[in-house]
Amino acid sequence: MRYKHMTAMAARLAALCALLASARLSSAWYWPFGGSEKTPSGGKQAPTFGVDEQPGIPRQKTKTTPKKEDTISVERLEKLAKEGNHQAMLALGDIYFTGRAKVKQDYGKAAKLFEQAAGLGNGRAMFNLGLCYDGGFGVGKSLSQARHWYVQAADAGVAEAQMKVAVIAEDEGDYAQAMKYLRQLADAGNAACMRKVALFILNGLGDPAPAAEAVSLLSRAALKGDIRAQVRLADCYQRGIGTERDYNEMFSWLNMAAQDGDPEAQAKLGYCYQTGMGALRNTDVAITWYATAAKAGYAPAQVALANCYRDGAGVARDLAKAAEYYRLAADQGDSLGEYHLGMAYLEGQAVPKSPADARRWIERSAVQAYAPAELRLGMLHEEGVGTAVDLAAAVRWYRRAAAQAEPEALFKLGMCLLQGRGTPPDRQASRDCFVQAASLGHRGALAALEQFAKSEPAAPPASHPEK
Repeated sequence: MRYKHMTAMAARLAALCALLASARLSSAWYWPFGGSEKTPSGGKQAPTFGVDEQPGIPRQKTKTTPKKEDTISVERLEKLAKEGNHQAMLALGDIYFTGRAKVKQDYGKAAKLFEQAAGLGNGRAMFNLGLCYDGGFGVGKSLSQARHWYVQAADAGVAEAQMKVAVIAEDEGDYAQAMKYLRQLADAGNAACMRKVALFILNGLGDPAPAAEAVSLLSRAALKGDIRAQVRLADCYQRGIGTERDYNEMFSWLNMAAQDGDPEAQAKLGYCYQTGMGALRNTDVAITWYATAAKAGYAPAQVALANCYRDGAGVARDLAKAAEYYRLAADQGDSLGEYHLGMAYLEGQAVPKSPADARRWIERSAVQAYAPAELRLGMLHEEGVGTAVDLAAAVRWYRRAAAQAEPEALFKLGMCLLQGRGTPPDRQASRDCFVQAASLGHRGALAALEQFAKSEPAAPPASHPEK
């Protein structure tokens, strides 16, 4: 079986439960912006092992000169290992792997000792042997063998192995197996894994479980001080997922995380103060929180602050500052920042008017499935602004935005279908688009439906059988 990231050792293990959302649970929900959790990249140094240390976690080097007792302990370990003591085999394997205690480094001997100890049921030796196969230390590199020993160690209760297997399983899309080991880590008190299991549940990944269980796990993790769990728990209270909607609880958890420096929580707290959701409306405080999160480089906060400068909400209207913050967010790939920067170029607001730049930024946003950008890009293709007229492309973008129930896109797609512009005419499909747009309050769609009713032929009178 092929799988990836098997060689990312120490840092990858430590980073397991910080794995964002790749795209998984939307952290925004009903917020006007969302966030992401960054995952540190894994290192590539050779692993180190020990009896009392965590296998795979690099040991801090010191300048301490080995003492005479080290040699004596090695001799004793060798004697115990020959007598079948698996703990001695594990410790001796670590010494050979690292070349400590005046012993010449020998990966081959280390791997052999780990294998002997693993055969006697030593869980840490199983994990160490997996790392050897993972990196080709003292044995032929074999990802399948590495995974085999990781799973064996995980089932033996080695936390590092459980994390490793969970990472691999999630990367492969085997969420049931990932959930199995994440639950074990969560049950052992790992707050980050509690959060991870909760996110799996909320995304419908792994074994089915009620949303209330996710809230329970998030609550436990939040009480342990897991800041990201506090933010996710606030999201649940905001929307009423797995619990009753409670803006007071939402605000409390956001405030706690924001005070601890979480930029997403700070931005959302700013939104609470701006809109009066769970707090008394206070635009000055809202701006302060937006600015704090924006300074930390949080793109959604930069967009929120830009909107305030654009609209003069809580600050003096300043289109130049708005464009500056939109650009900061856009340069990070934020879809809203890209869209608004594109609109600034389209309208010439504090930047030189440039239809070509407008289309470029709006298209970058549309590719990320931001519905207003998809709609606007369709309009640019239909009108030939910043690009050549391309009705087929316009219809494609209208369809994408319409699939997200964007009312104007539904209306425009209905008109294209009715008139056969960029697509074969389809009167019924056109009417369906107008009906959906009208249900969302689009007035033009309502007028179009009235025209449909007038143009449809009257039904013939019902015939009656002769008596």
